[in-house]
Amino acid sequence: MKKNRIFLWLGIVVNALAMILLTFYFMSLPWLAGDEKLLIWSTSAIKFANREIPNSEEFALINTSYDLQLIDRLDDFGFPVGQRVITDREKLTIVLDAIAKAENPPKYIICDIHFLDSTAYDVGLDTTLQKFDNLIISYHLNDFGEIETPIFREVNRGLSDYVIGSVFDGVYKYQLLHHDSLKLTPLKVFEGLSGVQSQSFGPFVQIGDRWTPNNFIMNYRLLQKDIENIEAGFNPVNMGELLYLAEQDIQNFVAGKIVVIGDFFENDMHETLFEITAGPLILLNAILNIQSGDTYVNSWFFLLLFLSYCYFSYMVFVEGDYMESRITKYFGAVKLANYLAGFMSYLILLTILSCITFFIFNIHLNVFFLAITFYLMDKLVGFTYAKMKP
Repeated sequence: MKKNRIFLWLGIVVNALAMILLTFYFMSLPWLAGDEKLLIWSTSAIKFANREIPNSEEFALINTSYDLQLIDRLDDFGFPVGQRVITDREKLTIVLDAIAKAENPPKYIICDIHFLDSTAYDVGLDTTLQKFDNLIISYHLNDFGEIETPIFREVNRGLSDYVIGSVFDGVYKYQLLHHDSLKLTPLKVFEGLSGVQSQSFGPFVQIGDRWTPNNFIMNYRLLQKDIENIEAGFNPVNMGELLYLAEQDIQNFVAGKIVVIGDFFENDMHETLFEITAGPLILLNAILNIQSGDTYVNSWFFLLLFLSYCYFSYMVFVEGDYMESRITKYFGAVKLANYLAGFMSYLILLTILSCITFFIFNIHLNVFFLAITFYLMDKLVGFTYAKMKP
């Protein structure tokens, strides 16, 4: 009897550790169940209502939505087949050239523009871009997951795709490294601002001496409505409007700030947890997440998961559960509720656990998939016990 109890508790501990590993695997998946979205939205809304709004004086947003130029669209053989619209690189060159002359330069420049096609202004723009040692441009992956290298090859660049979360219907999750090697723009910007280095270890990223999951639910501090509200102070200035200012005024506008250049209103919009949001603003929120340590984990986080999963594993290996019996008692007349009582008990407990991890550690759990896993294990163990009975 004593030997059986030892094996029981050994199985509980092993299962709890395995479920912790599975938890981070589920976090790396690019989708969320519908119920999880509701849970994440409701808890995030509570935290967002009490958010710490960043100081608008620390940022300068430059909008390129209305400063465009037409270039030839080429086929696979290099022949023009029409025209396409890109950001006006002549205007961008003038603005950046003025900033490059500043005695008090920006803290960092994030140029979230896709430099894939060549224009007549590229030589001058390339020269200007290389004047900065605190600037980053965006690059993207094509439909086959291959890198689309910008034409400015000597300029610092970061991956600005929303690789995690954009597979289905919106940007709900974000990741810091793609395929354990390609650093996304927010992570590279943070490295440049802080002077620390980061590296991937499985589902985690070590940033300096701290650890964070590679994939996480974004904790938004700025929404699209914030940059559209004049009183909030985050209003992007159109790039063309800057050209009406003297160079000194342009330099004063960006002095000592994190400058974000990109399309804030038209062609780079994505569905997020709260609303349709511009791509450059998503990048900025990701940077704020890293700076604030929103998703850094420590030993207390793992201890909480371990103890909780030990209890859930006890529910799996030992017949009978208080919550399941309560659900069966009150909804036993409903056959489906009676049948799914075990699943609902795991789902309710995991929902409570996810709320705790979110409000303490800013980390959401994939409660639906975890509940299914525990429930299936419960049924399998019950079936095994039934077969073992004489």
